[in-house]
Amino acid sequence: MQVLKKNLLNLFALCILLSFAGCGNKATKSESSNGSKKDSIVFGIATELNNFDPFSAMTADARSVNFNLFDGLVNVSQDGGFNPAIAESYTVSDDAKTYSFSLRNGVKFHDGSDLCHADVLYSIQKAIESSLSGYNKIKDFHITEDGHLIINLSDADTGFIAYLTTPIVKENAQNLALSPVGTGPYKLAEYVEQDHLTLEKNEDYWGQKANLKKIIIKFIDNQANMILNFQAGSIDAFSANADSVEQLGNKDVTKYQRNSNSVQLLALNNAVAPFDDVRVRKAINYLVDADEIIKTVNYGYGVKTGSPLIPALVKYYNSDVDDDYNLNIDKARSLLKEAGYENGFSFSITIPSAYTVHVRTGEVIVNQLSKAGIKASIKQVDWASWLQNVYTDRQYESTIISVDGSLAYPTAFLSRYCSNASNNFVNFKSEAYDAIYEKAVRTVNEEDKIAYFKDAQRILSEESASVYIEDIATLTVYKKEFAGNRDYPLYVTDFSAVYAVDN
Repeated sequence: MQVLKKNLLNLFALCILLSFAGCGNKATKSESSNGSKKDSIVFGIATELNNFDPFSAMTADARSVNFNLFDGLVNVSQDGGFNPAIAESYTVSDDAKTYSFSLRNGVKFHDGSDLCHADVLYSIQKAIESSLSGYNKIKDFHITEDGHLIINLSDADTGFIAYLTTPIVKENAQNLALSPVGTGPYKLAEYVEQDHLTLEKNEDYWGQKANLKKIIIKFIDNQANMILNFQAGSIDAFSANADSVEQLGNKDVTKYQRNSNSVQLLALNNAVAPFDDVRVRKAINYLVDADEIIKTVNYGYGVKTGSPLIPALVKYYNSDVDDDYNLNIDKARSLLKEAGYENGFSFSITIPSAYTVHVRTGEVIVNQLSKAGIKASIKQVDWASWLQNVYTDRQYESTIISVDGSLAYPTAFLSRYCSNASNNFVNFKSEAYDAIYEKAVRTVNEEDKIAYFKDAQRILSEESASVYIEDIATLTVYKKEFAGNRDYPLYVTDFSAVYAVDN
């Protein structure tokens, strides 16, 4: 299930870890001030993590950490493709209904036990029972006498391989939320509530081993404290917002920037008046100036988008919708008058207080909407309250958040707009959308699939499901002693790529 993005400003920072790959320094351990070799890094994030269960974790930051703890049958590659992982190789039948996998030998879990066929079967069944996206397509699955995994689908799906990045866990695994045991390059060594977690290098990893022995992830509640900890030497790197990056300057700091691969939006609850009227939703779209937000809130670190799909999925992204709602106050006023709101109306924007980028975006939007007589007020809530009241219970008028995808595939971003989707927290309903989305998923022809996914984005734009603003850049800052990055079309941090460099 795709999930939400926490403090995108903080996201800005996470880029560091992801952007490390392009550095050309040889992977060595650096000398500390007392002459000892560094083999760990302390990384600060604003989100406290308390659930690492890959079948239920709701936050993007949790999935980012899980990227280091688990492997799927396949893992996403930096170019958006899929590399063999637990499965050493795979084939797809001509009708795209049967997927056959040759499983890798010699894979060990973090507790030292061998990965067995039963673990793979258990994990697939667990994903089905957890209603993870795509797994409802599975008709049956089994292990053949010669040890191959066969998955038969009820309907053809050429993109089904994307769902199989879902982690493989131990059969009958207990307490995955706080004691995850996977096969990834790092294992969870310690978790201290409201303080930190420690990842330890998996020396038995079947693939390319991590460089650093330990990754200590500190939970620090705001950017001001993050900067203080960084300058005091308590942390070596952190997810930074644009303000922090500008404040730190360039001295003794390495910065990495990439897209967050999540879409910031002003989500409008389509089931609540006046947002149940498409004319009002269109008016809001004409009033929200994404260019101003990117410039004033994020110092230009962002990519404008008119779609809930990330621009990084270039093949499927419909760039034609980006300019559907350029700033047009007169058009907005006309639509509001037509809908019976000539004098405007009042509503609240519920925003998780931990995310400065969203709060500041809200402040800009309040001013933008006032130009057409709309009075918007900001209601700040804590993250747990937002998850429960806004995302789960849908008890809100509007909100500002960034939404990512758990997969590097359009369904991870677009499936939530299907009328019956459990994560359709904006309550968007459209028979036309449901039909075109179903065509996109079912067709075997890739050109048709691309066209259908683009048509789906066109419907979301024409119906103004919400206001899509930008893919905020992810910024990470870290001390000069560290480098290393691998960038993916997902919101993940590949800690295995981080290394200490020689002074």
